[in-house]
Amino acid sequence: MNLTLLLQTAEAAARLAGAALKKAFGGEVVVNEARHHDLKIQLDKDTQALLVEFLLRQFPASAILGEEGGAGSGGRGVEWILDPIDGTVNLAYGLPHFCVSVACRVEGDLVAGAIYDPLRDELFKAAVGRGATLNGKTITVSGRAKLEEAIMAIGFSKTAQAVEKCLELQQYYARRARKLRALGSAALDLAYIAAGRMDAYLEQSIQIWDIAAGVVILREAGGKIDLAPLPGRPNVYHACAWNGVLELPRR
Repeated sequence: MNLTLLLQTAEAAARLAGAALKKAFGGEVVVNEARHHDLKIQLDKDTQALLVEFLLRQFPASAILGEEGGAGSGGRGVEWILDPIDGTVNLAYGLPHFCVSVACRVEGDLVAGAIYDPLRDELFKAAVGRGATLNGKTITVSGRAKLEEAIMAIGFSKTAQAVEKCLELQQYYARRARKLRALGSAALDLAYIAAGRMDAYLEQSIQIWDIAAGVVILREAGGKIDLAPLPGRPNVYHACAWNGVLELPRR
């Protein structure tokens, strides 16, 4: 499989969807479903439809796995993993921190990914063995090895049990790290670690489409991520990502 073509396609798809999000940002938000810790909005569905149409036009035989469901003819080895809006609640409330995440998995292995923040016009991308870039410039993780120097992101999951664990971790690391952040976009958290802006990210319950592109980008930038599948919950993981040198006593 042509990695260059896969990465170019992921980037083009992310930019296409990002342009739609930028145009929609600040406008009326149609809420399809409101939950205690989450929102489902029409823009998510519309943006994924845009992505699916574009990707299947480029790779008609590929499969789709996305936050808003799947599509395609069964894959034949190529699968696109999509989060049309990572940071939906941020966007819906007018907070300018969200992105599009597009990853490609071939025969079960993540091989390419692109994360696009349309408001900052920042495109993070990577393919296996080719390094990671931000707007065309090579990025690498930080070299910070001391916890007291680290900026960490702790994602707040949606189940009561996961929230309790997140609060426990927050209390532990608030006393030890330089700063904690909960920015509301797992994809951008991983991209920021890849770019050396942050040093670690912990999440108790995260979907594969939130992190797939970020996994490729982070690894290619020199970072590490441990993913533990949650029993009985397909495509959901406990995630611990870091710059590769920082020691994290609790996860």
